[in-house]
Amino acid sequence: MGHVYYHHPGDKQFSLDFVHPDPGEIVSQIVGYDDDVAVKVQEYDIDEEFYVVYTSRVGGEPVREIDFNLNESLAKMSEDNSTIVVRLLEIYRALIAQNEKEEGVPVEAYKKIDVDALPDVLDRTSWEGPATAVAGRLASNLILKHALPNANHRTAVALIQFYLRRLNPNFSMPETSIEVDPETYDWREWVNEYINESKRLLTVRRKNVLFKHLYRFGARTLERKHAVEIDLTAYELDMYPSEAKIVYAEQHEDLWIEFVEEAVERAGYPELKETPGLSKAEFAEKIRNLD
Repeated sequence: MGHVYYHHPGDKQFSLDFVHPDPGEIVSQIVGYDDDVAVKVQEYDIDEEFYVVYTSRVGGEPVREIDFNLNESLAKMSEDNSTIVVRLLEIYRALIAQNEKEEGVPVEAYKKIDVDALPDVLDRTSWEGPATAVAGRLASNLILKHALPNANHRTAVALIQFYLRRLNPNFSMPETSIEVDPETYDWREWVNEYINESKRLLTVRRKNVLFKHLYRFGARTLERKHAVEIDLTAYELDMYPSEAKIVYAEQHEDLWIEFVEEAVERAGYPELKETPGLSKAEFAEKIRNLD
């Protein structure tokens, strides 16, 4: 079966951005990129010969050195949104610091932190229903918005725990990482299943039209970095991008609600599936009472 790499096999910083069988169209695409975009091209020959353009933003810098005017962004937010955003960024920074301690090297960012996009995560979330549903929606929307340059999934998992602890301070996520050796950590298998499917849905949501072309050229599987494979036969690709964004966002939300429900079961707090969730105002007030 036709196998195509989503991330360039020689450099995982490069991801699939364009596909075409005509070399002239490939050249036209490349010359249209901005100067801060690096390019690699890979030739494939499955049912027919075609080319894939892989791109990466150059000039990455350590996350801890990213400069942005937080106060200016917070001034444009509602009080509840700003309260939650500040705490979310604290969670994110703590995760980055932990990652750097584990890996021994700075975490490099290839985009800025989009603080101004974070209120949209909160505004798009439905805060009604059981706590597990609200927590799942929050996590899903944070990942979909991709406002953070790195660790969006880990931040989402941490946000789930932080939200549920405001309802039950004894709640703790079941262990989601395991020490493989003294210097290496990895996600536990049950978490990885959700993380990997989340990445598949995100990728198909963004690139369904490109994947439709790849399928026509004979591709049946795509391989992301960390050996995450996408079976193109398992997803509906023949839809307008606007429709794909809605369809796969809904599936992504369902996936993360399911994740939270399994997490509270594993942690021994199944009652959180029936506990009414906190509204945004209630969540923000509980954060303020922590300070």
